This record gives sequence, C-alpha cells and structure tokens, in this order.
Amino acid sequence: MSRAALAAILGTVLPLAAQEPIQTFRLPTGLTCILVENHERPLIRAELLCRWQLAELPAGKEGLGGFLAAAMAAGGAGSSNRAGFLRAVDGLGATFTFQARMGSYRWDLTTDSRVQEAALDLLVDAAARPVLDGPQVETLRQALIKDASRTPRELAAARFMWDIQDPGTLLAPVSTAVERIEYLDLQDFRRRVIRPENSVLAFYGDLNLDQARQLALMHLGIWQPSAQPPIPGAPDKAVPHVPEPKLAAVLGADPATECWAGASRPPSGSSPAAEELLPWLLARTSRTGAEDVPLTIQLAPEGRSLVLKARLPQDRRDLLLPGFLAALERMRRDGCDASDLEHARSRWRAANTALTLHPEALLDRLTAGRLDPALAKAVGDLTVADLNQAIRAWLAPERLRYLLLGADAAMVQQAEKAGLGPASTLGGDR
Repeated sequence: MSRAALAAILGTVLPLAAQEPIQTFRLPTGLTCILVENHERPLIRAELLCRWQLAELPAGKEGLGGFLAAAMAAGGAGSSNRAGFLRAVDGLGATFTFQARMGSYRWDLTTDSRVQEAALDLLVDAAARPVLDGPQVETLRQALIKDASRTPRELAAARFMWDIQDPGTLLAPVSTAVERIEYLDLQDFRRRVIRPENSVLAFYGDLNLDQARQLALMHLGIWQPSAQPPIPGAPDKAVPHVPEPKLAAVLGADPATECWAGASRPPSGSSPAAEELLPWLLARTSRTGAEDVPLTIQLAPEGRSLVLKARLPQDRRDLLLPGFLAALERMRRDGCDASDLEHARSRWRAANTALTLHPEALLDRLTAGRLDPALAKAVGDLTVADLNQAIRAWLAPERLRYLLLGADAAMVQQAEKAGLGPASTLGGDR
C-alpha cells in the first residue's frame, strides 16, 4: 500500500489534527510491515499477526488450531522455558500477550524504545521459535480432555459456537479433538501456518521508517516461508462450513431460559462494508417480538459469526420462543431505513475517530485491513437496499442454528413444530 493511500486512510477516519504518519513496507520473505509513528513518549508497541485458513486443519484433527495455541501459551520460547521467558519480559519492563482465534494467532509486546532490540528478540522467539516440550504437551492434552467434560449447558454452548465458526472457539468441544493429535502433528501444523507470507508485523510508537525497517530485517529477515507442503486436497481458501439447520436443547430448571440463534458469515449477499455497520445497525433495528422479548446481538470481529440471544425468567418461558422468532422475522422483513443507516454510519465514524486514543485497536484494525480507503469509501456508498440484503443473508432461516438453554420438553416440542428441529436434547445441569 502506498504512502498516499495510507494517508487517505487517516484522512477518512481520523481528525486532521490527530493524523499520524503511517507507512508500510514488505520484506523479501513476504512479511508485510506497518508503522504508525508517535513520538510523544519513548514507547513502542509491536504486534505480529499470523493468519491461517480453516482448510489447513486436516480432517479428524480439527482441534489442531486450539491445541497448538494452548501449547504455545504454556510453553517457552527460544532457549527459555515459560518461566524464563516471562522473567526476561519482566526484566525489560515490557508487557507481552498472546491471543489465539479461529484462523489467527497474535503476539503483542509493549516496551520502552530504549530496549527495543532485546524486546523484539523476545517477540520473535515467541512467534517463530516456540518451545513445544513433549511431556508438557501430554500434560496439556490431559487437561484439555478434562476440560471437554463440561456440564451439558457448557457443552451445548461450546458446540453451538464451534458450528457457527465463532473466532473465539478454537477447540472442538469433544475430547477426541485432541486425543487424535500427535506431537509431530503440532510441529507440522506450526511450521505450515506460522510463516512470514501469512503474517503482518505492525509497529506503533517512537520509531521512524528507517528504524522500523532495520528492526524488522534484523529480527525477521531470515524467517523464511514454510517448506511444508500443503495439506492434500485442501483448497487455497477455506470453504465456509454451514451446518444443517439444527436445534440443540438443554433441559433444566435454571432461573431463566435462553434462546440463541446464530450463523457463520454467509457465502454471498453480505459485503465487508455492510459488516462494518451491522453491529450498530442490528442493535438499533432489533425490534422486539410480539411478546416483548429483548434481544442481545454479538457480531464477531471481521464479521466471522453472528449470535442473537434472548432471555426470559422461568415464569415467562412460554413467551420466549414465539417472541424470539417474531423478532427475527421482523428484522428480516422490515430491515433498516435511511435513519438507521445514518445512525450506524455515524457511530462507525465516531469509533474510527477515537482510534488515535487506542493504539491497540488502531493496530488491530490496520492489520485486519479494516482501515483501507476502499473499505471506507464502500461504507460511505452503502445504500439501505445493500444493508437489508445483508441482514436477510445473515438471518436466512435455512442457515440459522438454534440453541435452547433451560428448556422443558414442551418447549422443545414447540420449537420442532415451528420448524427449528430436529432437536438434540441434553439433560439439565442438576
């Protein structure tokens, strides 16, 4: 991306007085680098984001992404065990975090610019040279298997989020997700997906372009693309998994009963620009159903999945399902109007304007490509018809998966008669 294009980004989303220089460059290895300069304090934030495709998970070993994340979070890096690595971070007065999501791993480090080279060594060790100790991996495997033995309510919720590809759900919610995975599987998968051509390195803070380029070359210039062959038969891009319409129900005498509906990103009918506005738009247009059932809405980062939830106390349980389904139907039928669109667009612009106050959020949006000038223009060009098409695509009845928590047998029968079944039923928590 050219410097002029990056300047256009800030001209679109940030106040003129708050604009900060942003530049990008690419290493010969394929690693993309971004620099956001801010020389007010001698601090640097470095973020390394690695993306991988769901198609890179071999059949029968879908738990690899989560198992590897857990192993890297518990293991050491470079020549140090975990305790030694954390002591080295503390010794520099730095902060370090690792975050894993379905389809990405991210390492963040914030440090004083005067110890930037030592700090970058640690960041690169964590990402490119993690220590996956065999015995520790086996101990971790047993802990993950034990964690899979959860209450029916927890297990049903985990399965629901897995099936709609929620980014925060890394492990398939069954013990076999890790039982089949060998130590060499973890090593092969790590080499396959954690590679420079899949990654973005972003700097924010007290650096200029020459310094950022020198740091990147010094610490990551020899990080070469993976020599691991692709998984046989795996497509270049992950094919969205759309589960068969299904209802899961957990019977129980909980104080409240919940109904969830969710879906992964639709294969067509919704654009990245529309998904930028959907969180505010759906919150504004989620008109209650006939029985006055309030909805809460969760759109995952980068529009990966959508969940709508309704909750009523036990004494109003009979009203939950009719009201919830009525609310969904109203959203599909009525969609949004011009005032809803303008409200959502205004909220989106305000959130982007505030990014200069939140370096972490700024880097996250930059590395996700959500501050691209073309995306900002597309958001500005959206019409009411575009957004209504996106709402209908996300909420298409044939794509939605449903979950009832704290239900009774009569409620499950009611749901099946409404066409949400067939239902798989689990016993209550107590």
